[in-house]
Amino acid sequence: MSCEIKNGPVAHSLKGLKGQPSKWLERFSRLFPKNAKVLDLACGCGRNTKYLSKMGYEVTAVDWDERVRPYVADLPGVTFKQVDLENGTWAFEPEAFDVILVNFYLYRPILSFLPSSLVPGGYLLYETFMMPYLGFDGNRAKNCDFILNPLELVDTYRNTMAVLAYEETLSEKGDCFQKILCKKPIDGKNLPVALYDYENLLKI
Repeated sequence: MSCEIKNGPVAHSLKGLKGQPSKWLERFSRLFPKNAKVLDLACGCGRNTKYLSKMGYEVTAVDWDERVRPYVADLPGVTFKQVDLENGTWAFEPEAFDVILVNFYLYRPILSFLPSSLVPGGYLLYETFMMPYLGFDGNRAKNCDFILNPLELVDTYRNTMAVLAYEETLSEKGDCFQKILCKKPIDGKNLPVALYDYENLLKI
């Protein structure tokens, strides 16, 4: 592959070496319980993993590429697991994590499994590319298999989780992003979409 750098991780994963953590993650991480168990799916070289480690969380960092292990495995509180999320069965136990983070990765068949691996009251933070707005075609992601449709994350989780925050944004470069924060109900009942004033939510 042209994006492969000799024996190292693919180029998009290498961006995590110096990249800043997700602003979406930084905004809502204060909601996480102390000593939270966090699953960082498709962690790459760990731009978000490093942030979670510094915050003192117990992190399971997962990627299909074994070559990213040296970049995350020795971080405090981090366990790296090489998992091919697109082949085989769902690899994680029910109610194993307080938080699941997915950042710039999309494989639709696993979306329905994410809530099952959250404890009641646990949080899902998801952020990735979406279909471009009319008149914009700057998305680095071009394959529709890796691009969300408008409101797709809301439609996916509206019947199983409380949707606390949702955004669709356009970057200066023309990339379109979709972001969601969901909370698994404690009583197990399905909840309607409830978009809260999440800036006030953070003050609680």
